[in-house]
Amino acid sequence: MNSSAIPISILTGIDDAEIVARKAFLEFTGADVALLKKLHAHLEAQRDPFSEVFYRHLQHFPQLLPLLGNTEKLERLKHTLSVYFSQLTEGEYGAEYVENRLRVGMVHQRVGLTHQWYIGAYRKYLHELMPAIYHLLEGDEKKCIATYSALLKIVFFDMELALDTYFYAEHQVIVREKRFSKQIIDDMPSGLVVMDTALNVRMVNKASLNMFGLDTAETFVGQSVTQIFGTSKNLTNALENVLESGEMRSGLAFERQDMQGHKYYLANISRALTEEGQTLLFFMVSDITAYKKAEEHAQYLTQYDALTGLSNRSTVYDRIDFACTLSRRGENAVAIMLIDLDRFKLINDNLGAALGDELLKQTAARLSSCLRESDTVGRTGGNEFVMILLSMSAAADAAVVARKVLEALAAPFRIAEHQLHLTASIGIAVAPGDGVTAQELLKSATAALRQAKIDGRNQFCFFQAEMNQRSQRDMQLDSGLHKAAENFEFELHYQPKVDLRSNEICGLEALLRWDHPERGMISPATFIPLLEDNGLIVPVGTWVLRTACAQARVWQSMGIKPCCVAVNLSAVQFHRQDLCQVVKQVLGETGLEAKYLELEITESIIMRDVERAVQTLRELKSLGVKLSVDDFGTGHSSLNYLKRFATDVLKIDQSFIRDITTDADDAMITRTIIDLAHNLRMRVIAEGVESAAQLAFLLRNNCDELQGYYYSKPLPVEACTALLKEGRKLSLAAD
Repeated sequence: MNSSAIPISILTGIDDAEIVARKAFLEFTGADVALLKKLHAHLEAQRDPFSEVFYRHLQHFPQLLPLLGNTEKLERLKHTLSVYFSQLTEGEYGAEYVENRLRVGMVHQRVGLTHQWYIGAYRKYLHELMPAIYHLLEGDEKKCIATYSALLKIVFFDMELALDTYFYAEHQVIVREKRFSKQIIDDMPSGLVVMDTALNVRMVNKASLNMFGLDTAETFVGQSVTQIFGTSKNLTNALENVLESGEMRSGLAFERQDMQGHKYYLANISRALTEEGQTLLFFMVSDITAYKKAEEHAQYLTQYDALTGLSNRSTVYDRIDFACTLSRRGENAVAIMLIDLDRFKLINDNLGAALGDELLKQTAARLSSCLRESDTVGRTGGNEFVMILLSMSAAADAAVVARKVLEALAAPFRIAEHQLHLTASIGIAVAPGDGVTAQELLKSATAALRQAKIDGRNQFCFFQAEMNQRSQRDMQLDSGLHKAAENFEFELHYQPKVDLRSNEICGLEALLRWDHPERGMISPATFIPLLEDNGLIVPVGTWVLRTACAQARVWQSMGIKPCCVAVNLSAVQFHRQDLCQVVKQVLGETGLEAKYLELEITESIIMRDVERAVQTLRELKSLGVKLSVDDFGTGHSSLNYLKRFATDVLKIDQSFIRDITTDADDAMITRTIIDLAHNLRMRVIAEGVESAAQLAFLLRNNCDELQGYYYSKPLPVEACTALLKEGRKLSLAAD
C-alpha cells in the first residue's frame, strides 16, 4: 500500500488511546472544551489578522524568507493557518482534528520551517492572543485565567502533534538513509562480509549470499566466517594478520569447491574502527571464476583449434620443429602430411557455414582415428589439416597412413538430412631428406599437395625435387601475372568457327594469350589455373569480355559481315552474383548488340550447382546473348538437366573428335550428341577438327559448325581481320 494514502496519525502511531492519554496528561477536560467554544465565536472575526501577524513575525527572520516562497505561495500558507486558528477553538478535538493538525505540521516541515521556528511562532501567537482574550472577557480575572489555561492546553496539545510530525519526518529520513545504504551494500557487485575480532559475521550482503550459495543473511550473523564460507587456513591467517597489523590486504586469491563446481575468488581485507571504538574487519570478495575460465579457455585456444579441438597452427608448427630435431638426431624417419579437403568450399558455400563446420568436426574425428599415440593431427586453417608422423621405420610407412586417411574419408558423411561424399588431396614430405626445419618441410609438403591436386585429387603424393622447381616457376609466373594484369599485357587471339552449310565463318572464339617478356608465349593451360587460384581471373575475365566485344564492334564498323564472338567464362566468373550486370554493362559500353555475343560455359561448371546454374543461364538468356555448353560429353549432365539449361549451342569436346574416324565408340558418342542437340533445337559445334576425314564424318552426320586447325588456328587481331576481309571459305578437298 502506498504510504501517502495512509493517515498520518497511523504512520506516527497516534491512535485514539494515545489521544486520550495526551489530553489526560495535559488535564484537558470537557470544561476546557466548553470555554474554548465560547471563545471561538469572539475570535473568529480575528483569525485572519492573527495569520497576518503570525507570518509577518516569521518574515522578520532572513533565514525563513526563501522558505516562504513567492506571494502566491505565502497566501496559500496564510489561508491554511487561518483555518488552523479557526479549528483551534472550535471544540472538536477527536481523531479528525488530530489528523488535520498532523497534516498542517507536515506542510510546515516540508516547507522547511524547523521546529524551533515553529515553537517561536506559537509563542508569538499566544502573546498576540492574550490581550484579545482579556478584552473579550472584560477583564474578568477568573474567566481570563480559566480560558487562557484551556487555550494553553490545546496549544501544547497541538505543539506535541507538530513536533511529532518533525520527529516522524526526521525518523523517515534516517530510515531512508539506512535503506539506501543497505540497498547500496546489497546491490554491490562484490560480496561484503563484516566481521568482529573473533571473525564472527556481523553483516553479509546479498552478493555474498549469492556468491557462496547461502540462505538469508540473518541465518549467519554471529557465526564464524570459516564455518560459513569454508575458507582455507591461508585465508584465515590473512584475516588475523590484517586484524593485528591494520594493514590492508589486496588481491588475495582463494578457491573453494561447492555444488556448482570449482570456484575462484579474489578478496580485499581491511580493518575499521567504529565511533563506539569497536574494531571490525571488512572482507570484500569478487567471484573471478568466469575470468579464470576465460583465461584457461584463452590459454587453450593458444594451443588448440576452437572448432575441432585439434592442435592449432602454432602448436602444429612447434611439434614439426620438434619432429625435425628428432630427425636430425637420426631417430628414424619423420613425415608430415598436408591434407586438403577437395571442393570443400563448394559444400560450404552451397549448404552453409554451420554444416561446413560440422563436416570439419567429423573430419577431425576420422583423422584422429588414423593416428598412433605418438603422432599428431592439427588443423592449420580452413579445410587444411596436418599430420605429424614420428618414429617411422621407413618413409613408405607414411603411404600406409595416407591410404588409411583416404579410406576413412571415403565413407559418406551424414549431417542433418544431407549425405555428403568427401575426398582429400595429401602432400607428404619426409625429414630430413625433404627439409630439416618446419618451414622447409611444410614448403615441400605444400608442393606435393599441389601435385596431388594437379594429378586429379583424392590421392597422395610424395615430395620430389622437381616439384620445388615447378613451384618456384609457378611463383615467378604468379608474380608476372599480377604485373600483366596491372599493365594489361595480355592479348586476345581469335579462332574462327565455320558453318558447314555455307562453309563461311559464322563466329569467332576469343582466346586469352600471354606473351611473357622473358619466357615468351605461355600456354593457357599453365597460366589460367594460376589466375583462378590468385583471384585475378575476375578482373582479367572482365577485360577479355570487354576487349572481345569492342573488337567485334570494330569489325562491324569496318564493313565486315557481323558474326558472333564467343567468350569463355571461368567457374569463378559464372558463380559471381554480378555476372549479368557486368555483361549488360560491357554490352552498353562497347555498343555491341547482345545477339552477337556468345558465352561459353563448361559442362562441369554448370553441374557444380545445377539449380543456381539454371537460374544464372536464364538471367543471361534474358539479356539476348547466346549460350554455349563447352566440352560437352566430359561432364555428368543428364538429359533432364540439358533440357533445363536453355542453351543455344553444344560444343563436342575435341577428345571425341580426335578419333572419330578410327574409334567406333567416339564416333557413336559424337553422332549421339549431334542427334540429341538437334532434337533439343540446339546447334552443334565440333572443336579440334584437324583433318578432312573428320570433316567428312561431321558432314555426313549433319554437324552444324566446326572449329579447329583444319580451317584456322587462333589468330592475332591483325591476321584475323585479314582473314575476315578475305572471306575464305572452308575447303572440302580430300585430306
